[in-house]
Amino acid sequence: MSSRHRLTRSFRTLSGLLYLLNLAVAVKFALKPHYLDILVGALTGLACLVMFCVAVEMPTMVITKLESSKLGENLFTFRGRYIVDLLIALFLFAMGVWGILMAVATLILIFGIRFVGVKQPDAFNEIFRHSEHDTSEASYTLDTETGS
Repeated sequence: MSSRHRLTRSFRTLSGLLYLLNLAVAVKFALKPHYLDILVGALTGLACLVMFCVAVEMPTMVITKLESSKLGENLFTFRGRYIVDLLIALFLFAMGVWGILMAVATLILIFGIRFVGVKQPDAFNEIFRHSEHDTSEASYTLDTETGS
């Protein structure tokens, strides 16, 4: 197994584990008997569950439905995942100590994936799809590697 495949598998596994932990924090928060806690916890939990499916690309039926929807196809791009992860992190910050810890872990992971994308663009391109609306031919390499 190449190092690129090992790296992408590691990021997918870490992402999946992180989304499950975020889901656990959101469910715990939603069990409080206050309307806004239930609402925020349930919506955050739903977002974590959808992103878990996107990260591990299973079950096939859910992935097929997401790929065929306009909103869902954006979740497979870096920009889409970044936006959803930021929203999840913002809501997690309101969920007590465990929420804050998981929000920080979520932000570290998404910035870590971006950092790896700069260092190893092939692995980054294997994890994320390119958006059809992305008109910039952005390269995920360091300027020193391109000769600039």
